[in-house]
Amino acid sequence: MCSSFFPPRVTGDFSWPREWAFLEEVLCDFRGTIMVIAPPDRGKTTLVRLIVRFFLRRRKRVGWVDADPGQSQIGPPTTIGASVLLQEAGLSERLFTPFFHFIGDTTPERDVVAFALATFDLVRLVRQQGDVVVLDTCGLFHSPVGYLLKMLKIRLIEPEMVLALGEREEFLPFAAFLQDRFLPLPVPPEASKKDYLHRRDHRQKLFALYFSAGEEMRFPLAFLRFSLPWYPSFFLWEMVEEGNGVRFAGPGEEVLLVPAGGIEGERGSASRIVPVDALEGLICGLFGKDGKDLGLGIIERVFWEERMFLLWGVRCVPGKVEAVVPGTIRLTREGEERGRFSACLSPLRLERRIWRP
Repeated sequence: MCSSFFPPRVTGDFSWPREWAFLEEVLCDFRGTIMVIAPPDRGKTTLVRLIVRFFLRRRKRVGWVDADPGQSQIGPPTTIGASVLLQEAGLSERLFTPFFHFIGDTTPERDVVAFALATFDLVRLVRQQGDVVVLDTCGLFHSPVGYLLKMLKIRLIEPEMVLALGEREEFLPFAAFLQDRFLPLPVPPEASKKDYLHRRDHRQKLFALYFSAGEEMRFPLAFLRFSLPWYPSFFLWEMVEEGNGVRFAGPGEEVLLVPAGGIEGERGSASRIVPVDALEGLICGLFGKDGKDLGLGIIERVFWEERMFLLWGVRCVPGKVEAVVPGTIRLTREGEERGRFSACLSPLRLERRIWRP
């Protein structure tokens, strides 16, 4: 399966930009994990692609982890994806990778804990199979959340080398912590700025290609989960009929689904009221009972009286779907983004609350 929007394979020789030519010697005998960090529009993805190609030309088995859910190179947007390469891979091979974790958003801001853990899990996976691991990160940077996310990844993954595109002064907390594992690189003049429309169009092409392989799937409402499997509540959500609504309760948090046209809102720090029609159009993750990622879907219709819902989904990994987690992006099968809606509170906002099974 190939897309007319992207070349199916890139081959042939390559050369480093003049500013990065010294990397040929730095990386010559490297083994381990390289993490690349930078604010947006610094040439980060270009650098990652060149590093991957450099090692492939030396017949290394390369684990490539893409932790940029808004501008994905591996896996569809809203996911973290990974691949283990012996040669350069085409778009379809990378897009439909079986190694991915659904995040549900194009930015990690809302849930940096799950994002960091998911990235670490994929790095750990490809480390077992590769000689070298190259980790591309998102552009979330000059904010407390951005710095926290990068430090969480560095602490968890313990990369042998961190390459940072920009002046050393921009990365002082990381330079101080990493010491000789930190290497700043100049930003090449060829690096181009991408506006919101460019990034959205890129995502639309990827979504459209991904969901062109979809099929209709029908599940009971009880399959819904309102947290990712990085949290204990994923495994303990219970659906209970309550008045004219349906209450989903987990450890310390709950979501009350009400009939279409109801008023959305919050009731307390760990509770959320969601009209059932607000779920329609949301991208969602498809999971096994054990929390294993199986694919992605779009919730297209909820049959309230039947307590069922219909989605258009793609399974990239064999297995029985027994849990569905709504994300925050509204989407059509053609990949067009139609706004955002969050059906659950960020776990980082939850106040301490006693829960008893």
